Amino acid sequence: MILDARVRPPFKSLREVLAPTPGARPSVKRSPLVSGYERPQSMVQKSVELFLQEMDEAGVDKGILVGRQAGHRVVSNDDIAELRDRYPGRFPLALAGINGIDVPAAIREIERTITNMGFNGIAVDPGWWVPPMYVDDPRIYPVYAKCAELGGVLYLTCSLMQGPDISYAEPWRIQRVANDFPTLQIVVVHGAFPYTSGMLGVMIANAPLGNLWVLPDFFQFIPGFPGAQDWVEAANHYLGDRILYASSYPVRPLKQSLAEFRRFSYKPGVLENLLAQNAANLFGMKI
Repeated sequence: MILDARVRPPFKSLREVLAPTPGARPSVKRSPLVSGYERPQSMVQKSVELFLQEMDEAGVDKGILVGRQAGHRVVSNDDIAELRDRYPGRFPLALAGINGIDVPAAIREIERTITNMGFNGIAVDPGWWVPPMYVDDPRIYPVYAKCAELGGVLYLTCSLMQGPDISYAEPWRIQRVANDFPTLQIVVVHGAFPYTSGMLGVMIANAPLGNLWVLPDFFQFIPGFPGAQDWVEAANHYLGDRILYASSYPVRPLKQSLAEFRRFSYKPGVLENLLAQNAANLFGMKI
């Protein structure tokens, strides 16, 4: 069983999940994040049917749909629910994108999506909000509190990509949130890259509380990225039950991502946990 813990297939507004900043100048150089990138046909043709074929070709059984509402990158949670309901066997879990700038509106959307629409949690990108916010900003705390109250899982995107500078990825801020909301299960998307050692330290310190999970995704498996082997060592020795696998499609393609992830040397049983069992345990799903 392979459960890709973060996918955004090309369906309706999900196509805008990586929309470029309006008026931004084109990059001078190609981003290292797409180094060696093989652009899949599902992206070229914006086809969900091709995406499902690519899941089969990669051997990916299921995917977790993850929303985003951050500045100009707005994905409709209704579109996510429609895709989930159209292919329940493929997408058994979904997280609603939430923008926490307008707290009352955010709380209403959390209640609507989790309570009324059966979403499994929420996904936030504070560094991409307008204006950007640090993950431990007290103004966001009512959003976290409502998610915890309703039993949802929080996907907290935190890396050098989310924010005006890399201070928005500082792991100690994540630790503060975890300590302040001990009943809230938090998945750190992108693993707070480039602060890999710091994030591992936070995970070690969090062990008695046990409400932090980490999803390093392409910041681990893109060849040549710093800190990649650190996640493997952590999985093999003390963090094998807390790391999730995700391609983070459409940033990286399904089949290539899985091959790049599997090239590392994991102890027996560890890889199976990373690829499915840990996510299943987190969401209480039988596989």
